[in-house]
Amino acid sequence: MRAVFSLAALLIVLAVIGVLIKQQLSAAKVPVVSAAEDGAAGTQREQVQQQLRQFKSDLNQSLQQGASRNQAID
Repeated sequence: MRAVFSLAALLIVLAVIGVLIKQQLSAAKVPVVSAAEDGAAGTQREQVQQQLRQFKSDLNQSLQQGASRNQAID
């Protein structure tokens, strides 16, 4: 009897997990981008790349300042 209940509980858990996976996969569909939105996405992509370049530049400058301070202390 205990084995039957364990098997039933296992099947219920698997069914719940299956439903949750199905919901997650249906919610993860990629939207179709039109040509007008593609241009805006390109602009946004350029902005992100510019921000990344600025971050790298600032990081390099900060590292160089720290290195020069360490050399001055030594």
